[in-house]
Amino acid sequence: MKTYKNILLSGLLLFSLSSCSDWFQVEPENEIAKEDLFSSYDGYRTALNGIYRNLSGTSLYGQDLSFGFISLLGQNYEVPSWLALYPEYYFLGNAINYNYEHNNIKSITQAIWEKAYNTIANCNVLIQNTEAHGNDFFYEGENEKNILIGEAKGLRALMHFDILRLFAPAPVTGDDAAYVPYVTVYLTSHPTHLPTSVVLDSIISDLKQAQRLLAYNDTLYNYKMMESASMRFDGNVTGTALGGDFFAYRGTRMNYVAATALLARAYQYKGDRAMAYQYAQEVYRFQSEKGWYRFTPEGNISNTNVQYRRCKLFDDILLAFYNTKIFDVYNDWFQSFYSSYSQFPIKNRTNLFTGDLADFRYRYLLHETGYSLKWVPVTDASALWNIQYQYPLLPVMRMSEIYYIMCEYLAETDLPRAINLLNTLKIARGAAELNTSLTKDEFLDRMYMDATRESIAEGQTFYLYKRLNRVMYNGEYPIDMSGGKYVIPLPDSETIIQ
Repeated sequence: MKTYKNILLSGLLLFSLSSCSDWFQVEPENEIAKEDLFSSYDGYRTALNGIYRNLSGTSLYGQDLSFGFISLLGQNYEVPSWLALYPEYYFLGNAINYNYEHNNIKSITQAIWEKAYNTIANCNVLIQNTEAHGNDFFYEGENEKNILIGEAKGLRALMHFDILRLFAPAPVTGDDAAYVPYVTVYLTSHPTHLPTSVVLDSIISDLKQAQRLLAYNDTLYNYKMMESASMRFDGNVTGTALGGDFFAYRGTRMNYVAATALLARAYQYKGDRAMAYQYAQEVYRFQSEKGWYRFTPEGNISNTNVQYRRCKLFDDILLAFYNTKIFDVYNDWFQSFYSSYSQFPIKNRTNLFTGDLADFRYRYLLHETGYSLKWVPVTDASALWNIQYQYPLLPVMRMSEIYYIMCEYLAETDLPRAINLLNTLKIARGAAELNTSLTKDEFLDRMYMDATRESIAEGQTFYLYKRLNRVMYNGEYPIDMSGGKYVIPLPDSETIIQ
């Protein structure tokens, strides 16, 4: 069995993926000892880079926690029944039917668990070593130290949160048993599994610390790197970042707005809609007052050539990870099922968009044969200027989710305002407005349907219906999720604690 230390070192040395900035390009000539890595401020930047590379790998947001396994669980794809009958593709049928005990599913869920805690281990060792130094050790002083700790704590919280959302029952069920550990130190002993409420409180605590540590850089000192999609993601503007390239690419790094948005998500999952609304309002003002997160206009996604469309709708992405090889990963994932089967159509798509086929998410983001265009490889070299900065993105959270969080709270307290707010989002997505005479329950049903449209092939559908403990809605046939279908069993071997 691997030790916690070995997993840590393997994570720190993952530098095989391409990346989006010069400071991401550090390539060690041979294995670096932990002590050498943290002997200068450059090593800390390298270690943080290694964490982001972990997050962008196939076991996490570079496949299984985005368009891959988690989107199968969310019933996003129309998987051909004949394909799932072949032994080598059994995991397709097992995934969409929630047969978690089959070996082909266990291998996926164990890899998610191991890579998640590997990433957490790297966050912990970075935090501990950073905290051991004074501000003068770092090239940009206190601001750089705060960013290193703030980003690592925010990422540690995010990783624990998604593990909790996979491997433990949702709080709405009332099950507060101990399912997963919350690991905050670099250790070799067996971490204690904690009640879900304790894990959520730890997630919230880490996110609040991240929010506080990142506020100065992202809202005052380097705010220009946050105020537009171009500044958040475009590699050609890094020279304008105060302090150099390390302080650029804030859209692909844990940042103040993302930490605040994740706090809203965590409180909503916990069942505290009022606190979720409070943090969502703080994120919302960056769009409503500052204009930082505008919704992608129709003109940027309506080109007749699909390779010229900004199908990731990257203007309102609050946090995304980054993998320039994502085209190959996506193709390889589908090709692994059947060499001539390049895409899975989106399931029951016409029913999901019934009566609203002008919705941009149907009209422009789905191919005429039904598959999602969000992850389609681009082969037209002349299109690269249009897709260079948004196609490698792995969306983690959007401004649209902030609208849903606010609307869910307002449905209880101010339904007319909730309807008006959701209509603002629907208009931005080219969808038909809601009738203002809807009841609360009618409004919520339509809001959850809109959220399902929004999260197609991005991995959030499963979490949405799990949080609510509802039947899984896939556009037509509700799926009964009783019998533990929302809870993935813990891996047989928890590698991180051996």
